[in-house]
Amino acid sequence: MNSAQITKKDLLLLSRDRRTLFVLVALPLAFIAIIGSSTGQLFSQAENARKYKLGVVDADKSNLSTSLIDELHELKALEVEKFEDRKSGKAALAEDRIHVLLQIGPKYHELVEELEVYDILHSKEGRLQGTAKSLDVTVEAGSFLANASELLEKVVFSFALQTIGTTVIKKDPKLEAQIKKSVLRSKPKHDEDQLANLPPPPESQAPSMNTIVYQTVVPGYTVMFVFFIVNFMARSFIGEHDMGTLNRLRLAPITRSGMMIGKTVPFLIISLVQTSLLFLAGKVLFGMDWGTHPLLLFPVMLCTSMSATSLGLMVATLVRTEAQVSAYGNFLVLTMAGISGCMMPRSWQPELMQKLGLITPHSWALIAYDQILNRTDPEMTVVIRCCLTLLAFAGGFFAVGWWRSRDME
Repeated sequence: MNSAQITKKDLLLLSRDRRTLFVLVALPLAFIAIIGSSTGQLFSQAENARKYKLGVVDADKSNLSTSLIDELHELKALEVEKFEDRKSGKAALAEDRIHVLLQIGPKYHELVEELEVYDILHSKEGRLQGTAKSLDVTVEAGSFLANASELLEKVVFSFALQTIGTTVIKKDPKLEAQIKKSVLRSKPKHDEDQLANLPPPPESQAPSMNTIVYQTVVPGYTVMFVFFIVNFMARSFIGEHDMGTLNRLRLAPITRSGMMIGKTVPFLIISLVQTSLLFLAGKVLFGMDWGTHPLLLFPVMLCTSMSATSLGLMVATLVRTEAQVSAYGNFLVLTMAGISGCMMPRSWQPELMQKLGLITPHSWALIAYDQILNRTDPEMTVVIRCCLTLLAFAGGFFAVGWWRSRDME
């Protein structure tokens, strides 16, 4: 008997066990569909529709304050709502009906009229001091954007500078006339430069938010479920140990390494089929993009599956009972999935957690998938390094499993 015969035997047994095939392939596929439809799609739709709600209280009611508000209306990311007084605006902010409250005080136009050209050109000095409060304008953020008050104030201040510049320059007729002449003289050249520097038309339409979401959801949960094969491998080994199959295999003319390889390869094949089906489902059901170099997915799939099945072999040689499989196997798989970024994008994790996740093969698989799926020109050095690291994990797990298999009786 050799490794190929053991592999063939186990594949035949697994193919007859429909429940195992269902759990290994169909259940993860159904789970990805549910996660993608309920979480990914809803999340993407919410992101598409989301606008930050800006409440405005205009106590000045001048042309200058109106111009500032009109500029804010031009921002597509903002939904501007006017309030008659400060009390109603504060109430809306407290009830989270708006995210930001902008209050333009009654002295706004008076303070603008006091400004000189120097104040505009040196906005961080003079009367302005680089703050919107110098113009009787205050910005207050609600709980949704509690840490962004300073940033929002800078945005409002920059819009205010745009709208008041003309008013301040008009106070100096000679300067205004010189600027007009300079503008008229430079306009033809500006038009020519604009025509010469027109950006080329986009080659392809930017991916929708819906597609971007699935670029993260599908690889993340695929990697997580690939490593669930650890539990099934451990149960398979325990079952064969209890039935005496492993003892009979030891009597056969085959090395321990050959036996371990023969027992591992069937699960490697199932893992590859599982991964391929999940990525195919992401493409067909959710419009997932496989990137500009889809062939690069195959080595990453192979290395990830090798790492998962080798981990399964190691766990199978460490546990002794079904209860230990449930306790240790599930704890190991879920913990590794949690810290690696399978359950949420790695970019959302704190820097410390991202570094900690590198002790798991999951993180290296996710980094490689991110390069292939989300980069127009994937960094081949990163993909190769991730694959080599996954193979190193696989080699380490297999070595421990091979060494521990001596103690299996």
